[in-house]
Amino acid sequence: MGEIAQGKLQRTPLYDCQKELGADSAEFFGWEIARCFSGRSEEHRSVRDSVGLIDLSFYGAIKIGGKESVQFLNGLVTNDVKTLAKGKGMRAAFLTGHGKVKALCRVLCFDEGEYLIVNDPQTHEQIYKYIFPFSYAGDFKVEECSDLYRILSVQGRKSLLVMKEVCFEPVPSLAEHEWIKTIIAGQHVMVVRASHTGELGYDILVPADGLKDVWDFLLLKGSFHSIVPFGLDALDSLRIEAGIPVYGVDVDESNMMLEVGLADAVSYKKGCYTGQEAVAMATYRGHISKKLTGLTLTGDKAPSPGDKVSKDGKTIGYVTSAIRSETLGTVIAMAYIKYGFFDPGTEVEINTWDEYLTGSVVELPFYKAV
Repeated sequence: MGEIAQGKLQRTPLYDCQKELGADSAEFFGWEIARCFSGRSEEHRSVRDSVGLIDLSFYGAIKIGGKESVQFLNGLVTNDVKTLAKGKGMRAAFLTGHGKVKALCRVLCFDEGEYLIVNDPQTHEQIYKYIFPFSYAGDFKVEECSDLYRILSVQGRKSLLVMKEVCFEPVPSLAEHEWIKTIIAGQHVMVVRASHTGELGYDILVPADGLKDVWDFLLLKGSFHSIVPFGLDALDSLRIEAGIPVYGVDVDESNMMLEVGLADAVSYKKGCYTGQEAVAMATYRGHISKKLTGLTLTGDKAPSPGDKVSKDGKTIGYVTSAIRSETLGTVIAMAYIKYGFFDPGTEVEINTWDEYLTGSVVELPFYKAV
């Protein structure tokens, strides 16, 4: 995150009411977003111990429909959308022709031949410009519809209790990425099971003009379960503990898909898609050249993104994200480590600001909800 360039950033529809709640804002990939309300540590602990509410309305949404939409979308993303039934969803990725990661996304199935792609703000415009021109080539339609599906997210072990308080219909047991339609605060919404923190969580997809009604209602009804609003700072520390990579931070077009470790985002049985040949070659080779891995470090100092990781004086990788973990009480980092060195227990050094930090390789995630 960086300094705010006034007049150049987009703002969430909830910007003013979040300011009234004491939000401190920061820039996040072209958006001015709440960084924290009461402080990262307090918000982090609230999500881990109880429940929190975060505004993710900066995510983008693209709808694809038509008789040829299944074949079209299946030829673009890494996962097999043909297997999705109505009410189901999956994680996926867009790749370059060389198998490098262009974007991470979620795909939700509305009905036969109709899908919603949920994109990160840092890649949404790029992906829309990438796929829209194809709409002239077949029987499918590509529609930018972000304002119809703005996201609020309830995260934490008590999140289901909150959803039961606010939803008009009973909330069934949902698997990750499964969704239902319901009414919250008089607004017709979609509720998608989705964890952004390693805890149980639910995304609520709301039309932009109903966002504030749903936000206020969640805070009101959620107060019985000690819900708190939380911002990007706490989200960052929570997702690092959960080993969840962020595009533009831990993943970009320099990374092959299999290096990122999101195994559930790739189908190894479906037919051809953009970048599939490179994924297949890496799979059949039996190993990848580097992998996104966890590190636990001694001391209280966290390294910076880009700091080099070494073993016996030899550079073997680099850091992408690092924090002092609120939950674990130690410094943790996510880093790309070369093949041959990412076995758990491997001792490493990190050079940061001319100081060497010591640590060891661990498997991701650092934290799993009980």
